[in-house]
Amino acid sequence: MDLSPETILSFLCLTIASLALITSSKSDVDDDEELVTRCNRGDSEAFNQLVLKYQKKVFNVAYRFVGDQEEANDLAQEIFAAAYQNLKKFRGDSKFSTWLFQIATNRGKNRFKYLKRRGFFVNKSSHNNDDDTEGYQRVVPDHTTNPENILSSRQIQKVVQDAIEELEPDHKEIVILRDIEGFSYEEIARMLDLPEGTTKSRLHRARMVIKEKLKKVLS
Repeated sequence: MDLSPETILSFLCLTIASLALITSSKSDVDDDEELVTRCNRGDSEAFNQLVLKYQKKVFNVAYRFVGDQEEANDLAQEIFAAAYQNLKKFRGDSKFSTWLFQIATNRGKNRFKYLKRRGFFVNKSSHNNDDDTEGYQRVVPDHTTNPENILSSRQIQKVVQDAIEELEPDHKEIVILRDIEGFSYEEIARMLDLPEGTTKSRLHRARMVIKEKLKKVLS
């Protein structure tokens, strides 16, 4: 089986993109709007439903930023707390999911910078164990048909995650939003307040950086 950097990146992008086509619908948007309205009227159960709906994806984003389950759990809780506190500021100009992941990305980038300043990733890399690799399995969707199932390999997932962790924050966030979570260029541009052209060029540069890192590891 070809495990070249080009193959890994191609399957990563194509598989996530195909998932994105089937995970968003008008009914989802309508449901979110109704839940937000109920929550703003004082219905706390409505927000609990939003948390249940998005907790896996928010954790996924958090994990991709920090590469550690405990830190990702804390970060995910912080993201939902920030969303709850600012929910009245959501005006419906974009989908709730877009607004939520804008918060997730901002918080994730800030937490990554904070941990990096404290030497967290250097210390973490010297204490990796089998428990860490299990986290990669839980974060990434399970694809069981060839050749997509190479993405479920713990070894490959660790290589990809390590490469993502080493990206600069501006590149990291775009790779996570586009190649991991499958958001459109338009949605990402809105989240990050960037022109679509800048979004695409940053993603291209980030993919090239990952590709070079994968070459070094897999050669």
